[in-house]
Amino acid sequence: MSIDVDLEAPVTAEQPTLLPDWLLRPLLRARTLDAILRRRARDIVAKAAMDRHLPADGLCLDVGAGFGHVAEEVLARAPQRRCVAIDPVWRPTDRLARRLDRVAAGRWQFLTADGMRLPFADGSFEAVWMAFVLHHVPYDSQWRLLAEIGRVLKPHGVFMLLEDTPATADEWAVVERADRRLNVETHDQAHCYRSPAEWRPVLAHCGFVVQEEIAFSRVFPRASLAPVPHRAFVCRKLPTA
Repeated sequence: MSIDVDLEAPVTAEQPTLLPDWLLRPLLRARTLDAILRRRARDIVAKAAMDRHLPADGLCLDVGAGFGHVAEEVLARAPQRRCVAIDPVWRPTDRLARRLDRVAAGRWQFLTADGMRLPFADGSFEAVWMAFVLHHVPYDSQWRLLAEIGRVLKPHGVFMLLEDTPATADEWAVVERADRRLNVETHDQAHCYRSPAEWRPVLAHCGFVVQEEIAFSRVFPRASLAPVPHRAFVCRKLPTA
């Protein structure tokens, strides 16, 4: 599978982790880490009901895909579904790429690209999802990224936003601690969370109608004894006049 892309602009990003490169590289190839990320992806897809809301036979886009484990799970659940996954830093490991070729041969493509400038034509996708990405993006830039998603999504297309959604100072502290543990982040790594009440007008302003909200927590692997509030916003793109 291939899609026309425009990759003229270089993508420059650093690996957002405290781990040194000599330790990170063998860790990423480890079977144990792959198994953990695979189970986490299954848990996310199930709890956010992604398979129920994404088209069974459409072309989808995964923005900020990481290694691609969520895309793998989404593709495995629908044999006619196709997916382009993009990330500015990570790529699938050889193990994951071989598995994708077995379960989704000809139905997946992975690109190194930046969500702020999606290298696709307007209206290229029936569905787009973004899982736990936007809180790593500065508030002012979140609008631009959402606008880019709206541009490449077909009218009435599905957009699923999965995010950490702390609504109080105590919840913020719980979520941030869990984020730092899971991602092995530096202590100065900024987090730009929004509560559900804050996300609704942002999504509406960007041309999305929220059709359903799915609250969930306790995603594997648990990084906190207290529940970490997550939410999936199931949206449709409003057609332009």
